[in-house]
Amino acid sequence: MAQRTEIVDMPRLTRAGSIVPSTLDVEARTVEVIWTTGAAVLRGYFDQYWEELDLAPKSVRLKRLNNGAPMLNAHSAYDANGVIGVVVPGSAVVDGKRGTATVRFARAEVDPVADQIFQKVVDGIIQNLSVGYATYRLEQVETGKDKIPRYRAMDWEPMELSPVPMGADDGAGFRAAGSESNERFKCTFITTRQQETKHMADEDKENTETPSGQGSESPAVVATRAAERARQEKAAAQSEAAKTAAEDAIASERKRSMEIRKIATQSRLGEAWAMSLIDGGVTVEEARKAAFDHLTTEDGKTQVEGHLRIGAGDDERDKYVRGASAWLIERTGKRRLMEQAQKREPELFAGLEFGSGASFRGLSPMEIARDTLERQGIKTRGMDKMRMLGMAFTYTRGGIAQTTSDFANILENVIHKMLLGSYATQETTWQVFCSMEDVPDFRTSNRYRTGSLPSLPRILEHGEYTTGAIPDAAKYGISTERHGEIFSLSREVIINDDMGALANLALEFGRAAARTIENDVYAQLALNSGLGPTMGDGNAFFHSSHLNVGTGAAISVASLDADRVLMRAQKDPSNRDFLSLRPVILLVPDALEGTARVINVAQYDPDTANKLQRPNMVQGLFRDIVGSPRLAASTTRRYMFADPTIAAAFTVAFLEGYGRGPIMESQAGWRTDGVEWRVTQYAKAQPADTKAAVTNAGV
Repeated sequence: MAQRTEIVDMPRLTRAGSIVPSTLDVEARTVEVIWTTGAAVLRGYFDQYWEELDLAPKSVRLKRLNNGAPMLNAHSAYDANGVIGVVVPGSAVVDGKRGTATVRFARAEVDPVADQIFQKVVDGIIQNLSVGYATYRLEQVETGKDKIPRYRAMDWEPMELSPVPMGADDGAGFRAAGSESNERFKCTFITTRQQETKHMADEDKENTETPSGQGSESPAVVATRAAERARQEKAAAQSEAAKTAAEDAIASERKRSMEIRKIATQSRLGEAWAMSLIDGGVTVEEARKAAFDHLTTEDGKTQVEGHLRIGAGDDERDKYVRGASAWLIERTGKRRLMEQAQKREPELFAGLEFGSGASFRGLSPMEIARDTLERQGIKTRGMDKMRMLGMAFTYTRGGIAQTTSDFANILENVIHKMLLGSYATQETTWQVFCSMEDVPDFRTSNRYRTGSLPSLPRILEHGEYTTGAIPDAAKYGISTERHGEIFSLSREVIINDDMGALANLALEFGRAAARTIENDVYAQLALNSGLGPTMGDGNAFFHSSHLNVGTGAAISVASLDADRVLMRAQKDPSNRDFLSLRPVILLVPDALEGTARVINVAQYDPDTANKLQRPNMVQGLFRDIVGSPRLAASTTRRYMFADPTIAAAFTVAFLEGYGRGPIMESQAGWRTDGVEWRVTQYAKAQPADTKAAVTNAGV
């Protein structure tokens, strides 16, 4: 039987697949899909032919899928907006009967369209999937009763997966008009030519006959040739078997990796845990047992309940409040801001897990308020909205006095987290050059800078050790103070489902709390015409008697170096030794920030006539350069600070036990028909050590 080989340009094709609803993981936003079963599809090239997909691992190029191929919106890929998800790396496998993979949809706040499609998958509205693929080699197999040639793809590659309104058109097989890719792939068609069989057989016979006039070959030559042919055929068979075994091993390893990653995702043990087991050669059953043991025995601190990990001190009400709070925060549209805040200040947002709100998805605040009452056995059918909300705000669990209702607790949790989120993400500069301390109450707490011993005295032979004495220290006091304001949330905001108004209230108060400290610090610097607050000796913080005022000069390499020398000359309170302080922070008005940055990084002195002759003496002197509009726009005064962890010129004192952010308290509103919240900030900016800073008035 003869064959004809022809290479043609083929477009990317599509095939129908399906989504497996039972594998949905709403929190991880993943679902397993069957992207092909290899069934025959009628195609239109070379008139018409049936195309089958060979699902042996050696026939399918899975590298692209397993490297995280895109999931597209109905094969739309004109730009990056068409990508709504990704194939989970390592999850794509074929087992000879079908191809499967796990796909993950983009988060709602990143891609609303992807979230809409995901919700339709969750609700069972979208159940179809299509795979876009390229074929590289088609081999003809038997022709069916319909006399239409049948080809099997022996080398092909899935490129992307797409949720679609209906399965791919098996009758045509190509994309609809307007969505077909312009890509073309070289495909080798191997066609059986039955009509040439006799002719080829005759050629083979002629080729084996002895040429005229040369006589016949000896039996030894014939036997040797036959043995060599048999050896080659055996080697080829062994090579093919080894290749198949290697491909089977690779497919098995990918499946093991995928299953262990799935266990890690469901158990919330993380990618690092999964990789440690994968690298260690652990089987899937061993991984499953390890995950179960970890979750059920973790020092007795946790227990397993469904897919939730619950702390020993939590109960069902706590989980309910956390989940509803997470969803309402997400409903405000500020999830990305809150995730940024979590990264900056993780301890402030312990327990905030957006995945825990999946069961509340789609519920409005009114519906959650109704649900909190129904959970307490209160029938709300026929109850008007205002009355129901009033009861939801005030009804306490079991009627216990001095407790907060579930709904009020949920709202307070939402507002407090939003408040802390905006506080943590508000850009401020005072932390760069100020220290932070905690004080036990509102009374002044003393702080001391001790004197020093310049060096250890020399001990002569047979000499005695003397008793050293550290001189009295310089003393200064710090204290804190209270700032606060009340804001309210009316029932109308809840009834109107105005989560934007709720978010804006919380965000503005959080930003105000952050700006309170920023403004207080700069207010300290602005006293006495930029020389700082008056100290205990009656002089301003920056004063010639404190040796921290530089000779007025425009910002330059020379003037900055002169101010550096001034700080380096500072001595301890007993005046016995140098403190060896080094300026690492430069604070300037906004108008001078660019110049300051240029000077700090320039290799040569920018102020010299020949810039290539004089090296920059202060190159890299400053770790941080801060420009602030809170320094008067008309001023050229600048400030140098030492590292505040070594010597702090200014400090911000917080009240011990109340954290270093704003706190919030609530009560049922009397002035408004809703709830009132009181936001309090315990913080105070004040001077500390005059030796840790130098100022220069500029010009």
